[in-house]
Amino acid sequence: MNELSIIAGLLLLATIVAASLYALERIQRRKAFLRWAASQDFRIMDYRQPVLTEKSPFPIVASKAQQIFHFTAQLPDGTRKSGWVLLGSAWSGLYSKQARIQWDS
Repeated sequence: MNELSIIAGLLLLATIVAASLYALERIQRRKAFLRWAASQDFRIMDYRQPVLTEKSPFPIVASKAQQIFHFTAQLPDGTRKSGWVLLGSAWSGLYSKQARIQWDS
């Protein structure tokens, strides 16, 4: 094998590993969000994570392990509301049960 083939193979392997780790992290974030919503008895209609440049009520996050979601939910009393939630803590990330909600006006 020539050197170029080995480098290309290693780059392909690194790309596959990075993409897999990112996909697993997205699954973990989604599960944490849905677990939180279920604990609040919210029926989630729609949710998303903001892009990097999008404004949210939580402009400074203390840790990369904390996650922000925008969501629309049906509350236990039947009303629909949309808002933002910051999940996790700076130290334990999504393993923490901490959550801060900011409702849209």
